[in-house]
Amino acid sequence: MPEEQTGPPREAALSPEGAREDSGGRRRLAELVEKAGRLRGLRGLSEEELLEFGRLYRRAASHLAHARAHGLNASELEYLNWLVGRAYGLLYVTESAGLRSVGRFFASDLPQTFRRHGRVFLLSVALFLAPAVLAAALTALRPDLLELLNPQLAAQLHAIAERHSGNANWLPAQFRPIASSLIMTNNIRVSFLAFAGGILLGLLTVIELVYNGLVLGAIAGGVSHTPASVSFWAFVAPHGMVEIPAIWISATAGLLLGLAIIEPGPYSRVDALRLAGRQAVVLMLGVIVFLVFAALVEGFFSPAVAPPSVKFTAAALIAVAFWSYLLLAGRRRPATEPTGP
Repeated sequence: MPEEQTGPPREAALSPEGAREDSGGRRRLAELVEKAGRLRGLRGLSEEELLEFGRLYRRAASHLAHARAHGLNASELEYLNWLVGRAYGLLYVTESAGLRSVGRFFASDLPQTFRRHGRVFLLSVALFLAPAVLAAALTALRPDLLELLNPQLAAQLHAIAERHSGNANWLPAQFRPIASSLIMTNNIRVSFLAFAGGILLGLLTVIELVYNGLVLGAIAGGVSHTPASVSFWAFVAPHGMVEIPAIWISATAGLLLGLAIIEPGPYSRVDALRLAGRQAVVLMLGVIVFLVFAALVEGFFSPAVAPPSVKFTAAALIAVAFWSYLLLAGRRRPATEPTGP
């Protein structure tokens, strides 16, 4: 009695028609099927591999229909049946929902997407920090410069310095929930402006980064001349460790859209924008969560009456936790590749 075959059938020698049409597509599809099987299904493939998977699956399904209609050799038909069946099972698997999918999003999808676009993130950081450093240096050297260029911002700076002078409770506990919700709303608005600006070739995203960098730098340089500088930075540091990087990440999402339009690579602009949009949405969902956390810290902890050393220590712990998550979470051990005979 013949043994039942449990593994994949051996790839058949292609018929002349198949050889002309395949051009390595079946073997590549088999590689993607095996890779997806070793990982988390199609979620384990990159965006480029997903597009390739879809294209090769459609081609293999067409070849299978051709093989059935024209009665090609049995071994080729068997191999195509197996290949298309495996690909179909991966393509149309039911997506899990609920807490498990939310957990997977935060455990792997979000940090992996962030790391995948690390270069664009660094570009966002540079577009923010360069004008911030310039503005801080100018206002530190010429304290009157801010008064001449932007009297309104200078007035805000004096109010900030006065607020942080001494160790007074300038935000009573009963007002902190309201302050936290207002802070959260404003930060999310700024982040979505940076994100949405990407659709205009990224120009509005760049403007948003440069403007906010200038404002923060000017405030930093101006406050450095006042006795309130230590208290001010003790206030900013705990929530700023998450709030400012979250704005950079939202700008990264916007720049991905702009770059997809400017340089779509091997894809059409529509496909490139669709790919970038999926990645950008993942980043923005994370940004919302980060900004909610930052607003809670800014509303309830940052203004608390506590020694600056306590707040700086909390800021350091928050920064370590935040960057450890983004840089280390969701890393997989490389799968062991099957060795040949």
